[in-house]
Amino acid sequence: MKIVFAGTPNFSADHLKILQDNKRKIELVLTQPDKKSGRGNKYNPPPVKAFAEKVNIRVLQPKRLKNNIEIEHILKEINPDIILVIAYGLIIPKEILKIPKIGCINIHASLLPRWRGAAPIERCILNGDTKSGLTFMEMDKGLDTGPILERFSCEISPLDTSETLENKLINISKKKLDDFLSKLEEGDIKKSKQDENLATYAEKITKKETQIIWEKHTSTEIDRMIRSFLTKQGAFTYLGDKRIKILKAEKINKNLKLNPGGFLINKLNEIEVSCKNNSSLRIMLVQLENKTPSPAQDFTRGYKSLIDFNSSFNSLK
Repeated sequence: MKIVFAGTPNFSADHLKILQDNKRKIELVLTQPDKKSGRGNKYNPPPVKAFAEKVNIRVLQPKRLKNNIEIEHILKEINPDIILVIAYGLIIPKEILKIPKIGCINIHASLLPRWRGAAPIERCILNGDTKSGLTFMEMDKGLDTGPILERFSCEISPLDTSETLENKLINISKKKLDDFLSKLEEGDIKKSKQDENLATYAEKITKKETQIIWEKHTSTEIDRMIRSFLTKQGAFTYLGDKRIKILKAEKINKNLKLNPGGFLINKLNEIEVSCKNNSSLRIMLVQLENKTPSPAQDFTRGYKSLIDFNSSFNSLK
């Protein structure tokens, strides 16, 4: 089976590694262009490019695919059986959808038709879903609307973060992807149409969504935000004029009798903060802007003057 692979982030790179480990022949990798990131604002390659170059797979990084005659020509020359798309981030135009002999296959990180779109892992945690999974689907011109080929589910625990859920989904692919490709090649896969009545959409997470508004959010909602946004933006708040990410917390069954955002330092030097409807959180891991993550106890000791000067987290800088 001749495969062209299209993907960009770590989730995609992990799948490329699965294909490599299973001795699948990857003719070409498509990924997004290098982007500026990190300290120094230097150009860095996407994880997929970094892995592909490490194992000597040809990589192309077009800014767009629509009306890209050069890419179309290259793909037609390769004449792939499938184009396997996993979190690529660019729209695949109909001209390219027609090129592979079997089709363009997408691995989507949800149980379609639930959570179509850019942020399925984050949205299912944010929504309090108890189940997620992977959908292997045939792509069409819509957004994650094509026929379902296979679905594999997993449970979401109350402690799962976007990172741990992503790992669960990768483990599904480690067990199922190679067998799926063999059945696909043999024509032993039945397609099923998606039920449009069950469709929901996982829109891209915005920076505004990641800010904790203590007056607006209960401890349950904030706990979900922290777990959902962990691997990317991070849920944040302000202490005075300092921006702080909260990386780990737990709900506590306690009425602190403080206004939302108000906090106290308990006997173990932990931060307990009041949320909407008299709900409460115990903060366990934080990250001050431009600093490394630190346990809450270390933070309270290291920034005692900042904490003494501010009796509550605030929603506006």
